[in-house]
Amino acid sequence: MKFTIGRKLSLGFSILIVFFLLSIAASYVITQHIKKINFQNSTIYVPSMRELMEFNNLIVESEKLIGNWIFIQSYDDTSDKNKLRDIVNEDYPALKQSLNEIAENFRPEDRDSLSDIFVMVDELFVTYNYVMNQLSNFENYDDPMVLFEIRPMMEQGGEIVASTEDIIQKLESLIQNQQELVNLGQVRLQNTLDNFTRMSFLIGVVLVIGGIIISFIFIRIISKPVIYLRDILNVMGKGKIPEDDIKAGNDEIGDMGKALNFLIDGLKEKAIFAREIGQGNFEHNYKPLSDDDTLGLSLMEMRESLRKAKEEEENRKIEDKKRNWATQGIAQFADLLRQNNDNLKDLSFNIIKNMVNYLDANQGGVFILEDEGDEVYVELAACYAFERRKFLQKKIMKGEGLVGTCLQEGETIFITEVPENYISITSGLGDSNPRCILIVPLKLNDEIFGVIEIASFKVLDPYQIEFVEKVAESIASTISSVKINIRTTELLHQSQEQSEEMRAQEEEMRQNMEEMHATQEEMERKEIESQGFYDVVNSSVPFMELSVDCNIKKLNPVFCELTGFSEFQADSLGFYQIFDKSFLESNGFSDIQNSLSAGNPVDGAFKITKNNGELLTLKGGFKPILNKYGAPSKIVFIVYECK
Repeated sequence: MKFTIGRKLSLGFSILIVFFLLSIAASYVITQHIKKINFQNSTIYVPSMRELMEFNNLIVESEKLIGNWIFIQSYDDTSDKNKLRDIVNEDYPALKQSLNEIAENFRPEDRDSLSDIFVMVDELFVTYNYVMNQLSNFENYDDPMVLFEIRPMMEQGGEIVASTEDIIQKLESLIQNQQELVNLGQVRLQNTLDNFTRMSFLIGVVLVIGGIIISFIFIRIISKPVIYLRDILNVMGKGKIPEDDIKAGNDEIGDMGKALNFLIDGLKEKAIFAREIGQGNFEHNYKPLSDDDTLGLSLMEMRESLRKAKEEEENRKIEDKKRNWATQGIAQFADLLRQNNDNLKDLSFNIIKNMVNYLDANQGGVFILEDEGDEVYVELAACYAFERRKFLQKKIMKGEGLVGTCLQEGETIFITEVPENYISITSGLGDSNPRCILIVPLKLNDEIFGVIEIASFKVLDPYQIEFVEKVAESIASTISSVKINIRTTELLHQSQEQSEEMRAQEEEMRQNMEEMHATQEEMERKEIESQGFYDVVNSSVPFMELSVDCNIKKLNPVFCELTGFSEFQADSLGFYQIFDKSFLESNGFSDIQNSLSAGNPVDGAFKITKNNGELLTLKGGFKPILNKYGAPSKIVFIVYECK
């Protein structure tokens, strides 16, 4: 029930006293509520978030350290390995105990989630201990059986990587839950403080207005607020927003003033918000008056639309800049490759000099593929570092270091975690310590003509790496052409020198033609006999073909009939899916591999696992097939006798 003006005059002082007492009580209640919220944030939610984030960092760091343990061959007493042991044996148990103490105040679902994470981490660290035991010393890294088992764990989808990703995902979810609790507590605290402030302000206003109402006569109480509100409404009717708030009492006219104040404040905020959006400030804080504030919600939708449009425009400019950079670079190198195409050294130097400068890198080198007999290697053709030409002589064999690995695999290598002095050990350049190394094969139609290596103190972006890969193909094509031109020139000189000899030998060649024709007929006859002999062996003797590194390539029909496998399964079968692993290890499989790599046959008894899982003991032999250089090109396993 609303009080009339007369009743307010008679009860004014009483109401002021009661209101004052109520405000004291409300202030006490709100203060206690603030203390409670602050206690929860400071003793439960914030410490739990800090501990969980430290837990997440510990898991991420342990994954990096176990990766270094697996892929970097080193002695047992290194800082990385000792640090991983400290994490598993000391840091994690201490952090686990601390989290368990804090988790007593968690919600039940968060406690269960944390328990699940501890179980997963315990299982993960059991795997860590197994890896550390398997690679406990420097010599274990030379054991191919250990590496064959351990390294897939750290590959994409491997046991360690998958477990770590699941743990981090659960930890991030739990951290997000705690963050939401912290945010909720902060919002509740802020709302309580805001309510307390508004209440205090309202109490002061009510007390002042109440005193004025009691001091002035009834007519003044009624007429002045009405006239004042009328003038404000007339001004607002013309589209102008009053700068000052409307003074409102605690009666019906005061309610109108409060509503009008609320409306005016909302219009002011909308005007400020619209002006900030017009100036491009999309981060300005704004909150609609209510869920039904049509104008406010429309302004927020407009802000989001303009923000998205601005972000799309900025992204488009960045992409255009990258494309223009790459297009200009390709055109520059296309012009460069048309020069010095008869001198491989000058061409290589111009390539690496321009590549290092264009990428804003620090040093680089071009390695050209050489093939001398059975040796395949790359030789440093040009090196450019710190705006100076370097004259170095370097020869890197296939598979040796990062450059040799790139030559062997034919794939780009990009690393950003470069330890101290690492480049001087495995890279083809000098002894500096860059932040990243990029090694790209000079490949054309799956044929490698060399390798280009870039070292930079600034980490290269993906679009720069893609640019180098595109240019590398053009460089490979040019190197191929240059080599062909050089070879053609050499052959031309040889041809001119041999021209006279050929004329002298022409008569002799005519005389030998008949003998060669007869010899050719004899060779064709022997080839037919050899093919017939192979067909007889293929249909009667069980055997299979393997690569030099013991990967299965072909199964003949008799071997398939003996083991139950099909010829089409050859490429998908692993070595240990056919040969019993424990039997080979007990009989010195590494010695067998060494003998085969040296081109020596190996005979003996072997155990083979058939397609149905049954073990079959047989006598047989590994026979290396040698190429024209005397090196094994493939291996044939022939079955002599089945037991």
